[in-house]
Amino acid sequence: MDKRFLLLVLLLASLLVRLGLFFTTWGDLRHGSALDYGSAAIGLSRGQGLTIHPLERERIERLADNFSGDYLEFYSRNDRVVFTEFLPGPAILMAALWKIVPIHNFAPYIILQVILDSILISLLYAVFHATGKSISLMAATIMVFNLPVIRRTLMVGYDFWPQFSVLVSFIGLYCAISKNSPRIFLLTGFLAGITAWFREITSFLPFLLVVLIVIYQKSKQRRSNSAILKNTLLYILPVLLLISSLSLLRYSYTGSMRPTRSTFWHSFFSGVAQFSNPYGIKSSDDEVWRLGQRLNPELEGESLSEMYRTPDSPYELTLKKEASRFLKNYPHLFVRNIFYRMVIMISPFLYRGGDFVPSSLFGILLPIGIVALLLWFVGMNYLYRNFDLIFWVSASIYVHFLITFGCFYVVGRVILPFLFINILVYLCGLKSIFEKYRKTISAGTAQ
Repeated sequence: MDKRFLLLVLLLASLLVRLGLFFTTWGDLRHGSALDYGSAAIGLSRGQGLTIHPLERERIERLADNFSGDYLEFYSRNDRVVFTEFLPGPAILMAALWKIVPIHNFAPYIILQVILDSILISLLYAVFHATGKSISLMAATIMVFNLPVIRRTLMVGYDFWPQFSVLVSFIGLYCAISKNSPRIFLLTGFLAGITAWFREITSFLPFLLVVLIVIYQKSKQRRSNSAILKNTLLYILPVLLLISSLSLLRYSYTGSMRPTRSTFWHSFFSGVAQFSNPYGIKSSDDEVWRLGQRLNPELEGESLSEMYRTPDSPYELTLKKEASRFLKNYPHLFVRNIFYRMVIMISPFLYRGGDFVPSSLFGILLPIGIVALLLWFVGMNYLYRNFDLIFWVSASIYVHFLITFGCFYVVGRVILPFLFINILVYLCGLKSIFEKYRKTISAGTAQ
């Protein structure tokens, strides 16, 4: 069957599945940031800048779904406060979409995410085609119907954008390096960089991928130093400009250059709480907040949302001090947790958190997770021997997530952005095993 025809089929199937779920089953998915984004978009649309109002949030919250209501009718002029808790990208994009499409609710934002996701998944089929027709079609088809990924795509908030960033980086750099195209390097850098305005978990990925560009073009493509430097700069300069501009904006609002909300040590202890720990806490915002209150009684009566707003809040400073003590007294637990997280990222079937997989299935998923772990090693070896560029792009993305979140915190929304690579690697592992089995059978028959 024609490759371009299958690409179009995958694109249409992805659009239909996602839009069908949006307007029926999942019309009301909202991240905790959604109400703030809606209110900030109202502020931008009414010339009040990145500001929010509690009454607007309340009115949006009362709506039954994400495609009903006209949010501009909820506008409250007085007593607005600056929007600082989350990154501004979704609010800015939503306000821009409202100027183009006269539908003033979350629908234009979600539909754009659906379109971007569907385009990238269909392009994945074209990239994966190098590994074989069957593997590329299976990997793309699984992504078309993958409910956890679709759920994030249909969610109002920021969790779609890490997935977008990794898909863009994988597809863009594979095409840019294989074709040695300056234009694709530039476009990939811009799209990867702009996602820093939406979600921070892939902000450092482009800098790691620069190493891939230099090493691969130097050792495999034998490019000149000037050509490699040109391609590297075309890719990384948009990233630097976009992250720098975001940092300056954040500094003007919060007094901190850090391009994210200020919950680093809160998230660190959420990671500690994912496994058995000396504090006896489980991984939830409330339990970590209560730990902070136990450690610092002065936090009693304070609000967690208020403590989120600044990087030097008493809450963050309290947890930072306790983190130093934890690392000093329990280094073995820190190392153990890193190992557990890395295994979970390689084989997500072993993940025991989140709200999508029922706990009753954990016993069934354990053996599947072990098999997937073994397939991952076989599959990565298969890619290394047969499709080295796909291997190196995949390995570079893995290194980012394994190091960053192995040491920090892993949840479903961290795994989902690179889930398509896991799927590809598992399928390559199966293909490698079948090929060896066929060779063994053929050799036995020949004898």
